Amino acid sequence: MTPLLRRVIRDVVVLLAVALLLLSYSAGWWSDPAAGTAAPMVTATRPETEVALPAVAAAGDATEPYPPSTVSLAVGQRLGVRTTGGALSKLWYLSSAGDGAVLQSGPDFVLTPCSTNPPVPGCAPEFDRTFTALGAGTTTLTWAFGNAWDCRPDAPNRAELRCDVTKSIQVTVH
Repeated sequence: MTPLLRRVIRDVVVLLAVALLLLSYSAGWWSDPAAGTAAPMVTATRPETEVALPAVAAAGDATEPYPPSTVSLAVGQRLGVRTTGGALSKLWYLSSAGDGAVLQSGPDFVLTPCSTNPPVPGCAPEFDRTFTALGAGTTTLTWAFGNAWDCRPDAPNRAELRCDVTKSIQVTVH
């Protein structure tokens, strides 16, 4: 390898690293210590009821849907569905949010946050996706394991990617 080629490769790597840092900073992935700001915690109180989705490692080996869970809430109570985030190729994602008159999504409760200053590559925070009971009724939240793009209904490799691995949570609000 010639010295000129090595220098070009090194310069390209440095430019890409700087671009990634600038992008992460502008997107709010880490805080500005000079300004005294920090990445926001999403909510301060833990939901009253929690249901954990199966672990990512176990879901990757699953071949059929998981048995459904059932939850009862009073109006005003919150349900937390525990999952893991981060830059993984496959995660649990909400494929059907149920009836918006019965449950309202947000804000999330972070259980194990990742460092924000500087950001930690590969960190997968654990959090509760939170839903608040709005009115009486029954609805179902359905989670699918994969990613929203590969598991869309018209995706060509949907079956091979095991997009049928789901977990449903039936919620009754009194």
